[in-house]
Amino acid sequence: MPPRDDLLRFTPRAAAALREEIRQAGGIEVFAIGDVDSFGKVSHLEVHCRGTDDAVPALLRRPRSGQVVIHNHPSGVLKASPADMALANRYGDEGVGVVITDNAVERALWVVEPARKRLVPVDRDRLVAFFERDLPQALGGLHEPRRQQLDMALAVADTLDAGGVVVVEAGTGTGKSLAYLVPSILWALANDGKVAVSTYTRTLQGQLLASDLPLVRRGGIRFTAALLKGRGNYLCRRKLELALKDPGFDAEDLARIADWVQTTKEGSLQDLGERVERDVWERVESDADHTLRARCPHYNTCFYYEARRRAAASHLIVLNHALLLADLFIKSQTDGDGILPRFDRVILDEGHHIEDAATSVISQALSRRAVNRAVAPLLARRNRPGALARIRERFADDEPRLIAMTEAAEDTLAQLRDEAGAALDHVAAELLGVEPQRRIDKEVSARPQWTDSAGPSIAELGDRLRAAHSRLGAITERLSGLEIPPEQAQPALEVGRAERRLGEQASLCTALLDPDPTWCRWVERTRRGGVVRVCRAPVEVGPVLQGILFDRMDAVGITSATLTVGGRFEHTLGRLGLDPAHTRTARFDSPFAYAEQALLGLPRDLPKPDHPDFLQRSGDIAMALLRASGGGAFVLCTSYQQVDAFGARIEAELGDTHPVLIQGRHSRGRLLRRFQESDGAILIGTDSFWEGVSVRGRALRLVLIPKLPFRVPTEPIAQARHELIRSRGIDPFRAYTLPEAVLKLRQGFGRLVRARSDRGAVVLLDRRLHEMRYGRIFLHSLPPATRVIGPGRVVVDRLTRFFETAWSGVY
Repeated sequence: MPPRDDLLRFTPRAAAALREEIRQAGGIEVFAIGDVDSFGKVSHLEVHCRGTDDAVPALLRRPRSGQVVIHNHPSGVLKASPADMALANRYGDEGVGVVITDNAVERALWVVEPARKRLVPVDRDRLVAFFERDLPQALGGLHEPRRQQLDMALAVADTLDAGGVVVVEAGTGTGKSLAYLVPSILWALANDGKVAVSTYTRTLQGQLLASDLPLVRRGGIRFTAALLKGRGNYLCRRKLELALKDPGFDAEDLARIADWVQTTKEGSLQDLGERVERDVWERVESDADHTLRARCPHYNTCFYYEARRRAAASHLIVLNHALLLADLFIKSQTDGDGILPRFDRVILDEGHHIEDAATSVISQALSRRAVNRAVAPLLARRNRPGALARIRERFADDEPRLIAMTEAAEDTLAQLRDEAGAALDHVAAELLGVEPQRRIDKEVSARPQWTDSAGPSIAELGDRLRAAHSRLGAITERLSGLEIPPEQAQPALEVGRAERRLGEQASLCTALLDPDPTWCRWVERTRRGGVVRVCRAPVEVGPVLQGILFDRMDAVGITSATLTVGGRFEHTLGRLGLDPAHTRTARFDSPFAYAEQALLGLPRDLPKPDHPDFLQRSGDIAMALLRASGGGAFVLCTSYQQVDAFGARIEAELGDTHPVLIQGRHSRGRLLRRFQESDGAILIGTDSFWEGVSVRGRALRLVLIPKLPFRVPTEPIAQARHELIRSRGIDPFRAYTLPEAVLKLRQGFGRLVRARSDRGAVVLLDRRLHEMRYGRIFLHSLPPATRVIGPGRVVVDRLTRFFETAWSGVY
């Protein structure tokens, strides 16, 4: 049957994307690789190169079976040329389709249909052979196969094949990273597909890329993998060129960046390795609002698009939860393209953070800083003209109306910047007083401070934001009708970005006035800098995750070392909106011999944490234990006040003999490096040290936890979740606060034993473990370390003897 051109077979989103690419290329040929959905329509595409009138250029990457190569005929004649037939002959035998469209993307000729994919299951024999034969060989015989690791890998493979959701808890030492990486890679290889592997922290990303994935290759599996970061992490070559022509006060920083760009392969802020001021990096960062796409002279060497191409061509994409969820959220809103290449399956490690990550991605904040970031590039700064002034300079002789519009906009934006700060300061004065934050709940919403003052201030600010947005919109519309060469396009792009950002802030003002009970609203003054922000976030993210992730992806795997409370998954499943009846779960215990490797000290005679003597008495026993261990300790606190109190005492009494490292004095990375370099350091920290930290050997042999890590009940989002749970007739403490604290304590405990040879002790100084009924839930959830329970002197004496022999082979 001859090909037909009466069926476009593009989703509206894909057609619009191709149409825009053709327009930006000036109507010449562009070549794209597209994905075809289950209805036989092109659902997603990515342009890879531009052609000429008489040649078909080589694509930058090879399309896969089931995909299509798409290009346009500027003439509008949908007839396959000899070059088109050569392309069809080249790719047809490989199952790749070839499609020709007109420039308006209203008609299409499907020269060759793509192959329809039939999924191939993970090769179980190959999977088993890797863990039982290839992995030990790759490690030189130093690795003993772990049954838990293989069983987890088989469970992940089952979900990748059959679809659905699997939630897996894998204890420390299980080797869970390889247990999901290997079946994911084998599935992607068998199906010419792609699996997205998402983490919460960069630390784990680094481990996957530097250690685990190379180990899979050493085990004989050949595959491709790519790290993809958020767009703003990558440098834009074009923007750097513009900044170097007008460096202003940033000349020294820009010169350093210019030197670095000559040697960097990745082009990311993290690869730069040096601290760069935020406003300097913003001048050169890649930005969706600033991209010229195919019209950019650096398109083929663009760091961001090159990273996307690598990711699009890889079997595995490594990214973080924020980027993954932002992509899925955009796709759910547009029913089309997101910010990532297409992927078929998803694995989320550090799964206990998914709720927090989703809350952060969907949250919104109105602030003076956000308004200033929107308008600053348009206004003069440090004797450097802004974008509006550069537009006037460019069109001074030709566009008097445009000149007048930019002058009026400058006045409006300059006033807006000051008005935004004044309005938000007024909101803070009315609602906060001296408090750092306050939720705008029903009670606050009914007070005159809100109804007669703070609320109207936000409404008025919204009106001013809309007025500024409208002025910039008129300028953008005027500029769109003018011929602007790519090298002079930046001022117009700046105006477009500012228009979008101000529109978002205006819409947020409206949303902040809406007492929607499914959203939490609050005003806060940040700890650093005292920046006033008015925020909103969803009270429940489970329904959102269901809509953007679990219902849209064919297969999802979630894993962490801490997903259960008392051995049960109900809390995690409930927070993520997963139905236990339709979700597979599995637990794999740690292979470590905790009863031999670790002691759990539980002194019973300390005051409760709210007693005036608690800091003094708990400090006494902490000092005795630190002397017994010779340092090598983490003191994990639940507040910065606790960090300051314990840090001051430990530094005063042990600072002459031990390195005392206190969070806040140096970066997290520097503190960890100094800790690992010393045999007797003492590190006092809060949240960021409870997890994501792996210190093996003698360097860490004692973990002190003064207080159970209950989440602060004054946090607005926690308050809103408590109220929602209570409205359903359920005790929020037992249903939310307690399970969250149990998971956090399990993470803190997990800092101690990281290898079979590790020895040490965890000591919990909170007597509520002994007196409150929920204490049994905490203790039942912890690994089976040998427990030492009794008065503080008994615990100190037992641990002193333990530390004297723990590293000499006598226990």
